[in-house]
Amino acid sequence: MSNPKKILIKAEKAMSSGHFSKAIEHLDELLLAHPEEQKYLMMRGEAHLRSENYESGLIDFAKVVEADSKNIRALVNFAVALIRCNKQNDAKDILEYVLELDPESYDAHINLCNVYQTLGKSEESLKLSIKAIQIKPDSVVAFNNLGTAFADLNMVSEAREALIIANQIDPSYIPTVINLAQIQVKLENYAEGARLYEEALLRKNISPNEAALVKYYLGYAYLHQGELGKGWDYYENGFGSLLPVAALRSKRKFQQPQWQGEPIGDKTLLIWREQGLGDEIEFATCLHDVSLMGINVILECEPRLIDIFNRTFPAFTVRAESIGPDFFPAAHDFDVQCAIGSLPRIFRREMASFTQPATPLALRDSSLQTYKERLSGYSSKKLVGICWRSGLFSMARNFNYTALLDWKELLVQQDFQFVNLQYGDCENELLEIEAALGIQILRWPDLDLKKDLENVLALIKNLDAVVTVGTAVSSLAGSCDVPTYLLAKPGWMMLGQTDRYPWYSCVTPLLAAKGEHLAEKIPHIPELIRKLG
Repeated sequence: MSNPKKILIKAEKAMSSGHFSKAIEHLDELLLAHPEEQKYLMMRGEAHLRSENYESGLIDFAKVVEADSKNIRALVNFAVALIRCNKQNDAKDILEYVLELDPESYDAHINLCNVYQTLGKSEESLKLSIKAIQIKPDSVVAFNNLGTAFADLNMVSEAREALIIANQIDPSYIPTVINLAQIQVKLENYAEGARLYEEALLRKNISPNEAALVKYYLGYAYLHQGELGKGWDYYENGFGSLLPVAALRSKRKFQQPQWQGEPIGDKTLLIWREQGLGDEIEFATCLHDVSLMGINVILECEPRLIDIFNRTFPAFTVRAESIGPDFFPAAHDFDVQCAIGSLPRIFRREMASFTQPATPLALRDSSLQTYKERLSGYSSKKLVGICWRSGLFSMARNFNYTALLDWKELLVQQDFQFVNLQYGDCENELLEIEAALGIQILRWPDLDLKKDLENVLALIKNLDAVVTVGTAVSSLAGSCDVPTYLLAKPGWMMLGQTDRYPWYSCVTPLLAAKGEHLAEKIPHIPELIRKLG
């Protein structure tokens, strides 16, 4: 090997000039001769991080930490690599350990703040960002984190103020530009948000992964405005490594090419699920378009939907996800692949395409009959299903939901019989409102509203109407073609519409204006239901 000192100097020069791949080559040479040298491992790990080779960096930092469990710099870098590999809980444990070793570690505070945000611990994240500012008052990163922590708590004015300070400290810092754009979108200023995202894409210092992140968020801004072609195209960037776990469409990986809607002859297409149940059901409206093409399809879906989709699309092979430990497919019986959330990019590029009929879900006859019989004693009243919140709680999510007590003006209607569609632990809420109003809300102990979709759909199909906030219940009711009143704030799945819900004609959106609570729309609902006839 050449002189190690000269090679090290070359590696250091490559690092300082931003030529990280060249630095890695020099460090590879050094580590061939000295595989346990911590200095070389640290440098190579950092070069991998800077070049966004996170898994390789993780390996190098793990070796350093194994040799020296109190090396704070190595521990923090190890945690950063874990974050980038979407191993948030492991990173959390490492960073909390670092703060035990050094309670004033700025880097640990900054990165643990990011982890807490990803894990939905917004208040803890806010405390850490404030402490980071106390340690380093001129830190653009600390003020940026403060802004995002405020935003997660729906403290929009405070978030914007913190982000403006961050931008004043360093106008070239891309994450702050992104977060300022997100604030505009949160304020429903979609055009301004899109402008800021587009401006960020023109920055010379933007990295490829940051550009993918900006394009993904820009896709939402376009979809909010009803610009479907651009929106769906940019939405394809939702698999980037910088995306927060909550925003990541999927971690799945494929060697097979992505299907773009072209004819494939006798080849087989895999359509695979992503994101939550409600999104999957709504994107599944595009499966009708696929079925008309007469191609071989394997559909991997949420396990609760397998039997339903098997009956609805008998020409498809329907199964649960087939994923190996490395996120590549465990089965290789297909030639091309497409995420279900990518189907609208092919089939829903303009609003007129939403008027085409969808294949109705084929529900189980025995379940339909069961709930017809269970509800038969209430035929003199309008049967109305209700869902007032998500089964998941967080500060940010709860701004989009209601409490059951908010529904009083609807629940006291004597000509309606209400049926519970709220999954999760809600029995105490139901008992409290029943006692307060002297009413009965129907529910059955043998029906699991979360797991048993066969019977949930059969129940909904037997109702006259459904009133719900923005949960999977609105998608389930829409798929059953049951008149549904959706209490919501403007969201990207509205695709720029305000008086209709694009995915289902039976769903009527009741959108809260800026500063208005969802519950303020409830008094209008009884008359809407009575007009159904």
